[in-house]
Amino acid sequence: MGAIFADGAVASVRFAGDGQSREFPFEFGVFAPGDVTVSVNGEVIAENIDITLRKAQGQSSGDAGTISAAASGGAVQFAIAPADGADILISRRLGLRRLSHYDSGSSLRADVLNADFDYVLAALGDVEAGFASTLRLPESGLNGAGQEVTAQLPQPQANRAIMWDATARQLINGPDSAAINGAAAASQSAQIAANEADSAAELARQSLAGFVSQNATALLQLDCRGQKALAFQDERRSPMVDAPGNRVLDVMQSGAVVRVSNGGRITLPPCGAARNGVMFRIFNGDGTATDIAAAEGDVLHPVDGGVDAGVFTLPLRGDAVDVFCDGTRWQVLSVRSGGPLVKMLRTQKQAIPAGGEFVVEWDSIIEDSHGLYDAGTDGIHDVPPGFYHFDIGICLELADQSVQGMVFVERLGAGGWNMHLQGVDTLPNGADGRKILRCSGIARAGIGTDNAFRVRVAHGASDTRNIVATSLASWFHAVRLSA
Repeated sequence: MGAIFADGAVASVRFAGDGQSREFPFEFGVFAPGDVTVSVNGEVIAENIDITLRKAQGQSSGDAGTISAAASGGAVQFAIAPADGADILISRRLGLRRLSHYDSGSSLRADVLNADFDYVLAALGDVEAGFASTLRLPESGLNGAGQEVTAQLPQPQANRAIMWDATARQLINGPDSAAINGAAAASQSAQIAANEADSAAELARQSLAGFVSQNATALLQLDCRGQKALAFQDERRSPMVDAPGNRVLDVMQSGAVVRVSNGGRITLPPCGAARNGVMFRIFNGDGTATDIAAAEGDVLHPVDGGVDAGVFTLPLRGDAVDVFCDGTRWQVLSVRSGGPLVKMLRTQKQAIPAGGEFVVEWDSIIEDSHGLYDAGTDGIHDVPPGFYHFDIGICLELADQSVQGMVFVERLGAGGWNMHLQGVDTLPNGADGRKILRCSGIARAGIGTDNAFRVRVAHGASDTRNIVATSLASWFHAVRLSA
């Protein structure tokens, strides 16, 4: 028979329990049931299991005494099926022993000698597998003749790390856990000190820039070592930055007043601990819809109410805010927020069916100061939180029948659109006449929700009524009163 271990098969097999199976086969060679080790979830099991071996090829049932051939596999049977998902490992562990004894005058049996060689080869294979899972030096890590590395562990010491010595040839006991924790704490303290130093340097540069460019004073700075002198005089206390388009601000411009216009955008520098206290005053200079954007990854936090966002709008002429970095995010403080949020006038004729009502659709606008009203979606949406005064006038034509007309301001909340303000008036009879339905009042916009408004018009006539085509008699004004 040939060597049964010539194929180099791994002498272990793993199964996953299903809660029902009790028998698990293995195909590697062993010499006795005691050579098989069974573990469940990492714990070796020796009881309530039965190990049966498969007879080797050519081994008869009468073979007894000295083992003449290895079994080519077998099966492990559990008295109780392992639990579902249990990790079952069946492996070979050959102990160091001799299978046969040879007398000086006895003849050698080939099957017995083969069994001995098979056992030695299998045991060496298990030793090789054991070495493969141990820590070893790489071939390139040996220093050569006369400088061999001593890979011997030192005497154990509690809470000590093991490290190479200065020659990289011997393992020694290193620092204990207290020293390691102390080094980590010192590293953290050093990082904090570095951040504070960076912050102090940044504040020093800002102070110098502010002193140079803002205060009504003169500056004379002498650098004797570099043989340089800087003389500066400026009567401006707050330098003005004009940004007619998109502009990225520099931290060295801290304290400046920035005017944004022509639909431009101001992009702020990144906010961080070293820039704590950097601030700008930004205002809309011409009434076009402008905004302020935070750097990538930063947010803008309105301190007078509102949700954090990456962009803050300045839709109205004269709207001004102070933005300042607190070390973690940009804070936004409203300085001025007023004027008409929406100002629109109708011109084209709009029909309201008999007994009908509809959301006002401003299909032909003479003036829409900011393009904010879109009745097809949700009217005025995402308005800043606060109180708003609405003034609405809808010019309707009269007919032979006198009916009731109504104008509603609806607010979008968590449950949908609900009536918030209303104006009710009688549309008298009169051919070729007209009547203006008015609705005026104060509504509140919330934070995150309840911040969209739209207008609905209704009448009780049995015929069609029309909004009159006019450029002056129908209007929609909304003004933000306060935050």
